[in-house]
Amino acid sequence: MASVIDVAREAGVSPSTVSRVIRGTGPVDDDTKLKVLTAVKKLGYKPNLLARGLRNNSGKLLGLMVPEILHETFATFISHVEESCAARGFTMILGNTREDPAVEEKVLEKFIGLNVDGIIISQVSDTSSALKSLLARAIPVVGIDRALQEEEVDHVIVGNYEAGQMAAKYLFSMGHKKVACIQGPAPVRLSRERFEGFRDYYQANGLDVESVVGKDFEYETGILAVRTLLEKFTDFTGLWAENDHLAIGAMHELKRLGVQIPQQVSVMGMDDIKTGQMIFPSLTTIRQPYKDICEKAVELLIDRIKSPGLPIQKFVLSPSLVIRDTVKRI
Repeated sequence: MASVIDVAREAGVSPSTVSRVIRGTGPVDDDTKLKVLTAVKKLGYKPNLLARGLRNNSGKLLGLMVPEILHETFATFISHVEESCAARGFTMILGNTREDPAVEEKVLEKFIGLNVDGIIISQVSDTSSALKSLLARAIPVVGIDRALQEEEVDHVIVGNYEAGQMAAKYLFSMGHKKVACIQGPAPVRLSRERFEGFRDYYQANGLDVESVVGKDFEYETGILAVRTLLEKFTDFTGLWAENDHLAIGAMHELKRLGVQIPQQVSVMGMDDIKTGQMIFPSLTTIRQPYKDICEKAVELLIDRIKSPGLPIQKFVLSPSLVIRDTVKRI
């Protein structure tokens, strides 16, 4: 079945132009209109009546793009953004980019075709072109989670360097001098920032940190990362994983190998997902202020929609330490 993107490609115009022609809104010259209508007929395109109904009934439609909807961290973002949108009279539609730049581009074009009022996005990686594309088209956008400081766009993120420092400070205060870190993927800036904060704290105290870089933030990667660490370093007493999925995977593998947690190795995570409270022992972690991040992001986006000329605003919110049962004083 043909999509708005297919029609746009056939007519040689943007998806938003196709949307304006089909909906009969906005200025479109006769030649362009003819190209679009010809493409519609040739491809047998049928408009998405549900999506049109959303637009016509609410008049307020915001898009949210996240790298993986099944990941508990992003599921939490989704829940809070949707709640915040509804409280302000907006409807949220969701795009799952599946950690794939090509899918990210398709989701972006779909949102543009639906003529969303604005988009909140957590990019796939630092090399993503999604934000640049949105800015070039003058579409209101706010970055969350994987936003970059140097990009001239509104964003709301957690203090990732601060989170690394916080994790290191707590492990150090509990007597852990030999520590290791499981990092997230290198192409994602927040992975590097978290590690830099963790490493810098220990180096400031005259100590080194061993580490391994994971290919993603998933449970299975935590398992593999622990195996890699134990092949090279066997005497660490403290381990920080840059998110809870990595930490829980690491705990699983340590237990399988007969390592007691926290008696032999203390483990910390990052994010404070619900699963971390449900495992045994329950996971000590660094909490993201999800609700505050999402409410501020929706607020910024609506302000940007109403007043495009506002100065760029960048907010970095502080994380917090959640002490449970996986860190022992030595």
